[in-house]
Amino acid sequence: MRCPAAFTTATRPVEQVLSNGHGGNGVGNGTKQVLKRPKPRMKNGRNQAAWRAYGAALLHTRVGLTIEQAIACTGSHTDYVDAIEWIMASGDQDLLDCVLYGRVGIFDAAEQVRPLVELRTAYKKLTPDQRVAWAVEENPDRLFEQVVVPASARQRAAAELIPIID
Repeated sequence: MRCPAAFTTATRPVEQVLSNGHGGNGVGNGTKQVLKRPKPRMKNGRNQAAWRAYGAALLHTRVGLTIEQAIACTGSHTDYVDAIEWIMASGDQDLLDCVLYGRVGIFDAAEQVRPLVELRTAYKKLTPDQRVAWAVEENPDRLFEQVVVPASARQRAAAELIPIID
């Protein structure tokens, strides 16, 4: 399909191509600025940007689409999809719900969980000898007091809250 000659730049002076003839930017008469109404951030109690990113992340991780394809399907943005994937990788469903329903910002939540997700991933890749070497470098007594003891206490507290059915 060919464009009409009136719309091609080769047959029109540059001034006509760059303006609407009124000295403006092609919108209105050059004296008024047309404002676009922003899309609502929340709709029916849901953060729309977070839900679009969540949909794109699911298409990427579960269906196997590329990030670009998933974004094209959902209308999300790469930064939002990256952030929601960090939140999903953390396994913290309560935090994910808080993000999806607008109680926590998506980028704040991703910034909060990313170091732990990266640590878990790196730790899983270590061999047993590398784990021991790392613990020696970090001072085993300090790791025991600052990590193992509090983790054990949390685990016991959680076990006491869950009734055991016989």
